[in-house]
Amino acid sequence: MGAKSKIAYESDKLKEIAHKMVDNSISSIEFERIEDASIGVKNQHVDLAILSIETSFRGSSDANYDLGLQCNLHFLSEYAQQATLTPEQQLDQYQHNRFFLLSNTYGMTLDKIIGTERLKTSLVFSFKDSLFSGMLTHVLAAFAHYNLDLIKIEIRPCSSETFNQTSEVTMQSNRYQYFFYVDVQRDLTDNSLSKAINRLSELCVFMRILGTCAILHSKDFMATAQLLPKTTRVQTPMQPSMSDKYPLNPIFQKVTVAKTMLIHGQTKQMEAEGKKVWSLCVGEPDYIPHERVLAAGAKAMLEGNIKYTHMKGLVELRDLISTYLQKAKGLQYDPATEILVSNGAQQSVYQALYTVCCPGQKVIIPTPYWLNYPEIVKLVYAEPVPLRTTIEENYLINPKKLEKTLTMHPDTKAIILCNPNNPSGTLHSPEHLDRIAAVLRKPQFCHVVVISDEIYEQLLYQDESVPERKHVSFAALPGMFQRTLIVNGFSKAHAMTGLRVGYLAAPKHFIDPCTILQAQVTSCPNTIGQVAAVEALKYELQSMANGKRRITKVMKNLDIKRRYIVKRLTAMQNVRFAYPTSAFYVFLDLSSYFKEKKAFIPNKRVTLQSVDDLCAYLLREKNVAVVPGSEFGDEFGMRISYASSMEAIKHAMDGLESLLDSLVEL
Repeated sequence: MGAKSKIAYESDKLKEIAHKMVDNSISSIEFERIEDASIGVKNQHVDLAILSIETSFRGSSDANYDLGLQCNLHFLSEYAQQATLTPEQQLDQYQHNRFFLLSNTYGMTLDKIIGTERLKTSLVFSFKDSLFSGMLTHVLAAFAHYNLDLIKIEIRPCSSETFNQTSEVTMQSNRYQYFFYVDVQRDLTDNSLSKAINRLSELCVFMRILGTCAILHSKDFMATAQLLPKTTRVQTPMQPSMSDKYPLNPIFQKVTVAKTMLIHGQTKQMEAEGKKVWSLCVGEPDYIPHERVLAAGAKAMLEGNIKYTHMKGLVELRDLISTYLQKAKGLQYDPATEILVSNGAQQSVYQALYTVCCPGQKVIIPTPYWLNYPEIVKLVYAEPVPLRTTIEENYLINPKKLEKTLTMHPDTKAIILCNPNNPSGTLHSPEHLDRIAAVLRKPQFCHVVVISDEIYEQLLYQDESVPERKHVSFAALPGMFQRTLIVNGFSKAHAMTGLRVGYLAAPKHFIDPCTILQAQVTSCPNTIGQVAAVEALKYELQSMANGKRRITKVMKNLDIKRRYIVKRLTAMQNVRFAYPTSAFYVFLDLSSYFKEKKAFIPNKRVTLQSVDDLCAYLLREKNVAVVPGSEFGDEFGMRISYASSMEAIKHAMDGLESLLDSLVEL
């Protein structure tokens, strides 16, 4: 420590302790609040701070622990002092207070503690779901396996604000989240501790090394500490796990499997057990491609047309995509250099984000969002930033909120625009899109790229006494062509989900690196799917040339289901939803049941704490499958897909209505 170093404290008592822990040559600065002292260290106005962390008779100071996490401070040293006791407290002579010396520099060490044998490393970690069975057992087993002594373990609930400020995973549940604090009697140079920390990083969604420090005590406390009984730890033999022997990329601790797929898997298991399930969870069309499309794919198979294609996709298919975009959207793309066919639109999203984002850059994702967007963003080592939309706004982007979010995150590289939207089933009008584009045209945001997912662009509904709804591609707006990557495909409007054919349309600057990535990942798109897609677009363009809409019959059937769903939901009390105008989804708002409250089913004596619980109960007791909004970034929401049979929709609505009618507020 140099003579010019500064240490922050809150009161004269802490000033006295500060100079017991550091050299008297360090100047001390008093702050009125410990929060200000901590922020002073964070902002490098001072070098160190003294933080009161625990008393024997009151326990830990949760707020001060939170301060250390929120300000990203590191433990430099610890001090314990015999407490000044009241007569009532003097029954226990071992009462003491503990203090931490904090720094904003990781790995910093005080000269006076170098060489001490009493060193400990403090860690804090958390799981995505603290109630998940067995996670803590796995963590403790890791410490035992590497023969590490834990001299302290503390578990305490944390606020969603603290968790979201310190973790890359946002807490979207009203369940408690917990931080686990442990002190390990080793320093970071210890190989066994390093291995245990690697194991923790695999198991935990959040883990931070708070620091290695000496255990320093006052003389009074040292005298009493010698009287405390010593304990011995039972050695527990443990075979090295696969994770110990073959550590995986830690990114997979941050990326999760879509809950939609998990619920869909449950429905298939129930059906295999002979149960009838009414599923409205998967966004898969219940209609099939035109017979000429199926025939083209079958013919390709029979004729052996199953060889590799060009890595960008069939030349004929890219020509047809270019023609379709010109005729339907008024966009000109060179099929040779500006269109890339992929194995589904999801691969196109991944390749687009991988291409435009550098590690650590931000990607704005309006909520509620398609559940895979944030996971794909994390896979490319970027950081998802939610942009909240509300049911009052029909879950459409508020341009003012967008500008505020962009200003707060100047390192934003991209925004994902899903229009029409999954999961809300709402559509940004051309006028609304232009207001969004006006924000992006501002000089300070000219670097932001737009990933425009337009997979549902043909699935639009018309209502009486309402102007005709039209889809406009974001790339068609003034100034947006050069910075927009269009994602589209054949899964939704053409019902070719399993054939996996999607595409990117963008300037050559983006398509070239996406092509390199695709060539290394999948070589080329699915040949049979591409042949079917060629026939699908030929049929599409022929219908357009004849002044007809190819998808008229499909949309008529979907519209019948949409109107039925709207009628049923409107009749349900305390259920709000955005009026669906596109795709085949409706997104419910159930905050009246679960925001700062719980729901109780009296005749079953069951308490539902969240929409997640409600959806699980629906599937378990009513055989109705829907997806909770937490999967889409809205903990009070619920997505219903009406791309199902009318029979399934009716039974599902009956089950949902009867359950909601039975709920009693707690």
